[in-house]
Amino acid sequence: MLNLTQFRDRKDRSSPACGRWMSDFRARRGEPALRSRPAALAILTLAAAGALAQGRGGRGVPNATPEQTAAIAQMNVALTSDVQRLAAARADLIAAALAAPRDDAAIHAKVEAIRAAELELAHARADAFARLQASAERLAPNQVSALAAMGAGGRGGARGGARTSMPHVTARQALALAGMTAGLQARSQALNAARAEVTLAALAAPRNDAAIREKVDAVATAELALAKARADALAGFQATADRLDAEQLAWLVAAGGAYGTGFTEPEPMNFNDHRGYISLFDGVSLKGWDGNPKFWRAEGGAIVGESTPENPSGNTYIVYRDVAAKDFTLKFEIKIEGSGGSGLQYRSKTGIPWSRPIPANVTANVGPVNLNWMMTGPQADFWPTQVYTGQFYSENTPMGIMAWRGQVVEGAGLAAKRLMGTIGDRAELGKLVKMNDWNEYTVIARGGTFIQIVNGQLMAVMVDDDPDSSNNQSGLFGIEIEATTKVSVRNIWLKKLN
Repeated sequence: MLNLTQFRDRKDRSSPACGRWMSDFRARRGEPALRSRPAALAILTLAAAGALAQGRGGRGVPNATPEQTAAIAQMNVALTSDVQRLAAARADLIAAALAAPRDDAAIHAKVEAIRAAELELAHARADAFARLQASAERLAPNQVSALAAMGAGGRGGARGGARTSMPHVTARQALALAGMTAGLQARSQALNAARAEVTLAALAAPRNDAAIREKVDAVATAELALAKARADALAGFQATADRLDAEQLAWLVAAGGAYGTGFTEPEPMNFNDHRGYISLFDGVSLKGWDGNPKFWRAEGGAIVGESTPENPSGNTYIVYRDVAAKDFTLKFEIKIEGSGGSGLQYRSKTGIPWSRPIPANVTANVGPVNLNWMMTGPQADFWPTQVYTGQFYSENTPMGIMAWRGQVVEGAGLAAKRLMGTIGDRAELGKLVKMNDWNEYTVIARGGTFIQIVNGQLMAVMVDDDPDSSNNQSGLFGIEIEATTKVSVRNIWLKKLN
């Protein structure tokens, strides 16, 4: 289980996102997820109160006894439902402020819901604190001050801190959103200060319900000011060319209306996301492609290459002539039927003399080698019946296999290369490769770095530091047939950077 030291050291432990983070942590450890949001919040409240009440590292309630620690934890748990109700009300207000079209009546209604929830929590806190102070575990004045500074069992902050970054956010959008968040900072700070005053009023002795209500009214005023400012800022943002789409707006609501204020995970992998990509295959013809028609055809929504004992191809390629690229991300699906292999060529050239012998049966079948249909350069290998699938291979050069499946390799062209790390066991990674079925393949090329991913699993990384290496030149894309096999490739999408 998560230990208190790990929990206490999380920078975002005060955020409601901690509940989701803890569930993720437990899932990675193979432990069961917390069954419900209330149960998760109760456990987190207990853990936080237990750690903070000990005053570790100069934080928390000073000199708290074990009995006082337990009493504070019990008080916090008793407030759980009120804290959650306030958190839900604040989230509803944020959603209303970010709604389109703008609805000021809805904003005012949500502020009133917050006022009611805030007052209910303050009264419940005052009742719980009165019971604590009437017990043998009553707190000294300096301990009460520390408890108030800690938030006294939670403040019901907005449900923000999304676990993943905003979907497909651009650099321009991110910059503008960060500016919008910064522009709201003063109002956010004023709201936090007003909410802290409510906590102090709830922990005052003697109890003063009039003062509590006054402080809650100040919170409602601050909430309304922030909500209107947020609505104004979003309206200005949405009037620009960088406006957010529905998916991005939903993320912003879930993040509490703020951007760039916490840690985020990257977006989940989406192989079918083609924003910024162009298609290299129309699905019905070989338009733009150049290969020997004895072996290549468009069929069933795929480019199909087939070599048989009766019609042997040896190594042969179909080349896409309409695009050359150096830095890019390429996605495609590939399937092999038969014992042979294939691969996707990139940054490659044609017309370069072939360095390996051509089998006699191939020469007899196709005649002299046509170098326009032979490719030299980097290859994302795909050969399910062998150990090669996923490896980085330099076709028709002395470099050959530069990074086997499961390896991170650093080198410089023809010079020595060195294993820098491992991704996984070569055989175990091979179990993720499907024979006679479609496989998702992603190739990322940036400068001298090459990343090859099959079915969502990183397979090989090659870093070639030689700027004059044939691996590091802009070039063409193509598909290979090697030996007796049938290869099908479909959904070929390219995001070209240069």
